[in-house]
Order: sequence, then structure tokens, then C-alpha cells
Amino acid sequence: MGKELGINLVCTLVLAPIMAFGIFAVSWWGTAPPRPVPTEVAPQNHNTTGDPPETAAAKLTTSRPVSGRLLFLANCASCHGADGSGTGEMVLDRPARSFKQGGFSFGNTIESIDRVITSGIPGTPMPGFKATLDPRERLAVARYVQSLGPPLVEVDPDDTIMRVTDRPRVIRGELSPLGPDRPSHVRGLITGGTDGLSWEYRTDDVRLLAVRQGEFVKRRNWDGRSGDPIQPLGRLIRLVDDGAPGPSFYMNGKPVASHLSGTSVMGGTMAIRQRLGDTGIDVTETGLAASVGALAGYDRRFQVTNPGGNQLAINLNLSGSPEPIGTDGNGITWYRSSGPGGLVELTGLHNATLGQVGDVAVALPGNVEEPINIITLLAPEWTPVERRALLGEEPSA
Repeated sequence: MGKELGINLVCTLVLAPIMAFGIFAVSWWGTAPPRPVPTEVAPQNHNTTGDPPETAAAKLTTSRPVSGRLLFLANCASCHGADGSGTGEMVLDRPARSFKQGGFSFGNTIESIDRVITSGIPGTPMPGFKATLDPRERLAVARYVQSLGPPLVEVDPDDTIMRVTDRPRVIRGELSPLGPDRPSHVRGLITGGTDGLSWEYRTDDVRLLAVRQGEFVKRRNWDGRSGDPIQPLGRLIRLVDDGAPGPSFYMNGKPVASHLSGTSVMGGTMAIRQRLGDTGIDVTETGLAASVGALAGYDRRFQVTNPGGNQLAINLNLSGSPEPIGTDGNGITWYRSSGPGGLVELTGLHNATLGQVGDVAVALPGNVEEPINIITLLAPEWTPVERRALLGEEPSA
């Protein structure tokens, strides 16, 4: 009896704890997490262009992401408000666009917003940021601005609309009237640039009729030239001489007709090739967006071949008398005149001087080996601030 009691005490006090500990150890060992095995970590892809890694586009981007929100706050919020509601701290002559309410001047696509950020809107306080933001930064701002607006509604593209994407485009045909009392032009042409500007010409005697900004053109019937007139979709920023401009060129003080020779893409823009009467003078005209500081507009460039050395003059199509302002550091001489809709029109001449044919202000070309630039900027007002910006002068102390 005593011997059995001793054996029970030994089992209870000694062997039981040892067995319990052994069971716990085995259980813990079986459930312990496995020791991590070193692996090679793939580099993180910071590409924000949408292209696969290691492509040329990806190599051009830096690993540091661009914040569209921070760029918007630094460059846009003073006018459009930090929340995009159009209620910024800067006092403007007209309210800024409210992106929250869908107030996009030329559409809410990334391409349309990016073009406005790049080129500005002539005749408004909206400047172009081509010189201050690089393409990647402008794209980031465009995406952020789009995100501030109402939700996008996906729709099928309208097959009657021609759009400009990655290269300039041109369409010929009958042009819609530019006003209730204006005729249509059976022989017309519209070019569209990747900067969002489109240029409307009559081609029986080549004359610029209008400059627009925004979408390109629409027509119901694209088969041949007998279909419906072409309907420009962009907003008018300049209607030349109320849609009835005079001759584009003068030679030796007299009007000369301009015959369309053809069109081609030149330097990323659409070129209009012309022959002036039977003079042997050839003119190639291109147009693109232009901006100086907060002022926006367009730049018409003329390359002239004048083997006979005739005195050529280019019509400036000004609605008011030009007053000299000065010459900037790039050799552009600037003039001020009254513009359409109460705007101030600023005209810059490079490789040309201001002249007169009758009561018409003209540009007289200089060195025929170099292109002539006729720059048009539209401003809502004219103050010493605009003058200093135009001429590149520092503010006086």
C-alpha cells in the first residue's frame, strides 16, 4: 500500500510536469512561423507615362512622382480656388472657371485641358504655362483638373467629328457662314494644330477668315466636296475683319491675288503654300499658339521667295490704328491697337517693319532668307504691368 502511494506521488509530481512540458514544446515547434528565406526584390516601377518599364518614354521620367494637386495649388489656385470652384484670392474682371461645375472652356478631356494649360486662352487672364511647366507637369495638372469636375460619362465617339490628336490636320470643302449676313465659301480650308488652334481660310483668293480654339470640325457627309458645309467646332478668338477680310498681300502698293498651291506638314504645324498672281512670288504660311507672360494669342509665320525683289506687303488686318510700344529683347517690335469686343490687340513684328498701303496697316518684310513673324496677342486691358511683361522689363523699384 505504501509502495503504490509512493509510485503515484512520483508520477503526479515529477513525470506529469515533464510530459506536459514535452507536449507543449512539440506543439509550439509545429506552429512556429517558418524562418524567412531571402528573396530578390524587384525594383518598383515609378513610370507614370502609361508605357511599359524600360521603354524610351519611361527612361525619360524621373522616379519622383509629379503631384498635379501641388502644381495646381502653386499655379492655378489663386484664380480658380484651391478646390477648383473658381473662387480664388485674385480679383479678375470676370469669374474664373468652376471646374467643380464642369466649367471647361474647350472640353473636359485630358488633351483639351492640357492644350489650354499649355497655350492659355487669348483675350482672357488665362495664361499659357508652356515656359514654366514641362510636359509631364502640365499633364499632371490636367489630370488633377479633370478630377475636380463632375464624373465623366462614357459615350461613343460621334463619327461626324474630325479631331486633331498627335499631328496637324486639314480639311477642304464648303465653309459655313461666319455670321447671319455672311456668305458661305464653297472653296474653303480649315487646318487644325496640336496646340488646339484651328485656322479658317477661303481659298479662291487665300485669306484668313478666323482663328478658333478648341475642338476641330464636324460634317455629316465626308464623301467628296458636295456634302454639307464644314462646321468648325472651336470658339472664335479672332474673326478677321468681321469675316470679310481684304486682300492678304499687296505688291508695289496694289492688291495681288493669292492662289493656293497646296498644304503640307512643316515643323509640327500645317503649312499653307501660296503663289501670288503671276509674280513668281511664293509664300508658305504657318500658324501656332503664342504667349508672352500672361498674354496669349497666335503667331503667323511667312516664308517668302521673291526672286524679282518686288515690294511685298502683308495685310495686318487691324481694326484700329497701331500705336508703337517698343522692341523687346528678341527683336520683336510691338504695337497696340483696339481689338474685337473691346479687347486690346497687341501686334508684334519680327523681320518686318510697319507700313501703310492707303489706309491699311501692313508688314513690310525684311530679310527674305528668314521667316516673317506677325504675332497677335489679345488682352482684356492695357496697363504698365502688361507693357513691362511684353517688353521683358523689370518692374521699377
